[in-house]
Amino acid sequence: MRSTIAIMPRGRTSIDTEITERFTLASTDGPVAHVALSCAGGHHYRMAADRLPARPLQPRIIPGPRRQPHTFPLCIHCLVNPAGFWVSRKNTSVVRRPWCLSCCDDLDRERCDMIPFGR
Repeated sequence: MRSTIAIMPRGRTSIDTEITERFTLASTDGPVAHVALSCAGGHHYRMAADRLPARPLQPRIIPGPRRQPHTFPLCIHCLVNPAGFWVSRKNTSVVRRPWCLSCCDDLDRERCDMIPFGR
């Protein structure tokens, strides 16, 4: 679970920022704890942990189910490019296979059905 805090970078107004990483760096006085911060505006900061606000951190809870990462199937023909079409032979009950656009260019359109994903 990540912690959310509000900071005021360089005189701007307070923005929600979350701590995305904690690490230490060597110094002449010994190791110093640091944090990596990411704000809602897409900016990333690194700073000494002792410069964080003194108030206790409250975790931000996002309602709803966790979203799964979005994945794309690879083309069954070249195994490199992300697929974008379902390809099967016409007039058959064979299962459709995922193909990419560049591999579909070589297909005989008279013998194959090409259906874009999402249809």
